[in-house]
Amino acid sequence: MRVALVHRRFTTNGGTERTLVGFARFLVARGHAVSVLCNEVREDLRAEPGVELVHLPMIRPAKLLSLWRSAAVALAARRWDAVMGFGRTPGHHLYRAGGGSHADHLRRNHPVRRWLDPGDWLETALDRRAVESAKVVIANSELGARGLRADYRPARVEVVYNGVDRARFHPDPQLRAAVRAELGADGPVAVFLGNGFARKGLDVAIAALPPGWTLWVVGHDAPWAAPPTVRFLGGAKDPERLLQGGDVMVLPTRYDPFANACLEAMACGLPVITTSANGAAEVLPEPWLRADGVAAARAALERLTDADLRARVSAAGLDVAASATPERCYARTLELLVEAAS
Repeated sequence: MRVALVHRRFTTNGGTERTLVGFARFLVARGHAVSVLCNEVREDLRAEPGVELVHLPMIRPAKLLSLWRSAAVALAARRWDAVMGFGRTPGHHLYRAGGGSHADHLRRNHPVRRWLDPGDWLETALDRRAVESAKVVIANSELGARGLRADYRPARVEVVYNGVDRARFHPDPQLRAAVRAELGADGPVAVFLGNGFARKGLDVAIAALPPGWTLWVVGHDAPWAAPPTVRFLGGAKDPERLLQGGDVMVLPTRYDPFANACLEAMACGLPVITTSANGAAEVLPEPWLRADGVAAARAALERLTDADLRARVSAAGLDVAASATPERCYARTLELLVEAAS
């Protein structure tokens, strides 16, 4: 089967991009001819075995619209048996809406801006077109699927949960000891992992921190005022290393269709506390780990001060991560792509 995969970037910097690269390799390994239609390519992926790269011109400042048009031209000029989109471009057999509904994101995070910013109008319009023009849409959580159905008119939405690379994310006691020694951790540590501190709920994480706990903040954003118990470690290309040094991950996000960091933390053996506005909460092993608001997040952290309970929740989370293999995600995606293109 000749397959076209469409996205702005062919790289591994980002959850959607990692899924794209992984799925392309999965298809090649199964004998399919793969073309990736994109505007940017990471240098070491330019000679990716079995993958044809098709450049999509993108003209600024109307970059989203120009990418939309160049993708349409490329798809019209050549024939593929199946076409799958990973970004806000239309006309695909299968579209993976990894970011959920853009209208839902704006409603939850920017209730005023969504009426004022022309850029958000354009993104919502392109989002709607991508969803409504696809034969099948993949959401990575029930939360994301509900938003897509409420805001748009998809022909069909299927939920396919994300996978996690367990060769990269797994418990490592020796590394844990080294990281804690390096960072001087002598008590319980909660890890906050994510860019965009306001949307990810850093204010809630700080306010919920019990006495005696330290919060490690891993990610990029503008400077943020915080007490001495909060350490800002910046962005990390190897988050699995810093996760090893923590005891719990806390991510009180205000909206995430499915935060991959939660699954990665569970694969490293950390219990995860997040909110009902995160699709990853659907796979948590205990309902009380879904904590909305400061009081609930603090109560969950205080419960996890108990080392025995923390070990039991950690073991349950490892079982969840063990079943969430990338291959399972890719195999289901391929099934849906074949169905949509038939």
